[in-house]
Amino acid sequence: MKKILRKGAILLVIFVAVVAGTSLLMNSQSTDNRSDMNDATLPEVMVKIGSTQANKMYGYKQQMQTDFMRGSITPLDTTKKVTFEINPYSDTVTGLAYEVRTSDGSKVMENRKIKNLTKEENGYLSTEIEIGSDLRMNQEYSMQITLDTNEGEVYYYTRVVSRTQLNTEEYLQFVKDFSVKCLDKEQADTLAGYLEAEDTSSGTNFNNITINSGLSNISWGSLSPKLYMEGVPLIDDINETTASITLNYQISAQNDEDKTEIYDVTEFYRMRYTETRIMLLDFKRSATKVFDPSQTVVSDAGLLLGIRDKNVTYAVNGDGKIAVFEQDGDLWSYAPSSGKITRIFSFRKDEENDSRYVRNEHDIKIIRVADNGDVDFVLYGYMNRGVHEGYSGVCVYHYNSDRNVVEEKVFIPSTESYEFLKEDLGTLTYVNKNNQLFLLFAQKLYQVDIETGTSEVLEEGIKQNHFVVSDTKAHAAWLITSGDDQGKIREIEFDSLKTRDLSPENGQKLRVLGFMNEDLVYGILSDADILTDANGHETEGLSTFRIESFKGKVKKEYHQDGLYITNVTVGSTMMEFELSAKSGNAYAVQKKDNIMNNKKASGSQVDVALITTNRAGTMIRLTMNQKPETDNPLLVYSKIESTEDSPVTLDTTVPQGELYYVYAYGTLDRIYTDPAAAVKRADDQTGVVLNRAQQYVWERGNKKTKMQLNIEDVPEIIRTANWKKKELQDGLGDAGTVIDLTGCSLDSVLYEVSAQRPVIAKTGENSSVVIVGYDEYNTYLYDPSTGQTAPYGLNDSTALFESAGNVFLTYIENITE
Repeated sequence: MKKILRKGAILLVIFVAVVAGTSLLMNSQSTDNRSDMNDATLPEVMVKIGSTQANKMYGYKQQMQTDFMRGSITPLDTTKKVTFEINPYSDTVTGLAYEVRTSDGSKVMENRKIKNLTKEENGYLSTEIEIGSDLRMNQEYSMQITLDTNEGEVYYYTRVVSRTQLNTEEYLQFVKDFSVKCLDKEQADTLAGYLEAEDTSSGTNFNNITINSGLSNISWGSLSPKLYMEGVPLIDDINETTASITLNYQISAQNDEDKTEIYDVTEFYRMRYTETRIMLLDFKRSATKVFDPSQTVVSDAGLLLGIRDKNVTYAVNGDGKIAVFEQDGDLWSYAPSSGKITRIFSFRKDEENDSRYVRNEHDIKIIRVADNGDVDFVLYGYMNRGVHEGYSGVCVYHYNSDRNVVEEKVFIPSTESYEFLKEDLGTLTYVNKNNQLFLLFAQKLYQVDIETGTSEVLEEGIKQNHFVVSDTKAHAAWLITSGDDQGKIREIEFDSLKTRDLSPENGQKLRVLGFMNEDLVYGILSDADILTDANGHETEGLSTFRIESFKGKVKKEYHQDGLYITNVTVGSTMMEFELSAKSGNAYAVQKKDNIMNNKKASGSQVDVALITTNRAGTMIRLTMNQKPETDNPLLVYSKIESTEDSPVTLDTTVPQGELYYVYAYGTLDRIYTDPAAAVKRADDQTGVVLNRAQQYVWERGNKKTKMQLNIEDVPEIIRTANWKKKELQDGLGDAGTVIDLTGCSLDSVLYEVSAQRPVIAKTGENSSVVIVGYDEYNTYLYDPSTGQTAPYGLNDSTALFESAGNVFLTYIENITE
């Protein structure tokens, strides 16, 4: 009887366990919200110029700040007509509207709605618009195109500019023709005359091809690629003299095992149109392999990443057994001991990709890698697909290795484009171990609690040039520029949230310089060592700098009697600077010095190595101390865990102020508060300078051969040739903004005269003139003391202005449409 009862009890336990297990399984299955990322749904909009498509635009689900959305330039001819083509994909487009605003977005010039769209044979929709507003010549305007779709309203952005004799279609055809011919060795021979080939004995690097690389490398060497996904040219800049165009496309190539490799390619062209032919002034190409671990990438030597740039973003866990790296917008992890490679995050589809999936306008910051393979990372930029498709912003993710799922922790939308986001978030993006996110965003230091979605501003009014972070991003420091603590340096340790302040002594000022390891480097200067010239330009010379730990321990103090520290650069391994002496109201460099980072380099668990092959040239490999368990790794592709959409809203509006943007090689290069520094940078990078209102301040290569201004058209305050900036600004009032180009070359400032902006130039201690014209041999200088304009030789002018310190002032009219 006891045996029967015992057996019955056992069966009852088994039954309960099975029911419970089944219930758990069913519950797990019913609540499992892991899935592949949603496909892209938004249409694309292109501009049709003649027979060529250009300026492909991707959709946004929120309206963006127009002064932070430069993107492409769509030139207008005298008809001011523009043809749009729309690729709707699987979406339904029921209407189109467009709006033209002043470039700073402050005033609407025109808005209209188009009811009828023409359906083309290829499935595209098209329409032609004619802008009726009176637009100024050579002035950019913002254009927002709005599509009515099943997804609601979707917004697209370009800029329009009216300019004459642009030859736009010829430039576009040249770019497409050049790119296609490069893929065919026979046709490529016709391109030799466009190149400036130099010594190519240094080898082949398909990630960095230039106009100097030689015909063989321009035509892809021994890679033998084919066009895989055609690109649409994007017009970066265009004027009467030159045009800059970017082309993004994909190629395929067969490797040594006859497997297909895919490469993302970006080409930049700068051209000049002549009556006989188009001249290629500059050319750059970068190719990056789409990482594919199904091919042979693992060996005892490490993990082969292929053709790409050598600056690999990667992180490892504590014992170096798991490496996580970013390649071409995708995030991967590799564990040699387990023989597993995991694609943690990607906007790409495994197959049937189109340009929406491969667009790479986002960055990934790896925060930490746990010993169990979990990864915390931050993604910022444009969201190609998924629940945030069509938004620009910041996403914090946690990859759960055990569940093989990427969990979204917080999303912060932004109205800035990726290139502007990168300026801020590239400086600081950090998540501490308490799940708190720290961002430098729109001159504010934000702390966001990831669990609760709350945020607070730790500091406002932070200037980029007074803010520094350590390499690990665990520490930051900044100069406080307003309030009761003005003049102090504040340092924060993000993991503990502790701060410390450094205060200057009386008659002194402090400057943040950088970090060496986690130790702050800061400088000390006396008020008397801030030298000011007659025009108010300040130059600083540090008497001392210190390297100091967060606990206040001084690791090193540097001082040289009679000399001052100038032009400081702090790197991860070395600090470099100049030692200068006072010379009047400036500093004269006497010698250079440096400080090495004395931290002993421990054996690196992961390194980046360059290897060379005959077929693919220079390639990149990650080398690891851990040897692989197998050269045939297990490939794992993560899932996305859907969450309730609860974005954190931050004030990302950039405060008003004078900012100068340098655009070069198709991207935002740098942002300056000093227009002269911006012009020098643009000159070096063959770029352009725009102000906050997106007006052209300076353009490389768009100076007319001669120009003569009518002195009567020059504002009275400018005719006085006063070089005091404040007095000039007061005289101009709201009509214009003074542009101080002191330190620039005469050749550079003559662009301003070409743009019909007179330039005040200092000629002596108490004398100045107004440059109102120039030609091949002379400048034409207006002397306010005599009221006369006279020619002066170019070489003599250069020497005259240099002897007076190259003090140049001009102005730009404020937008008053």
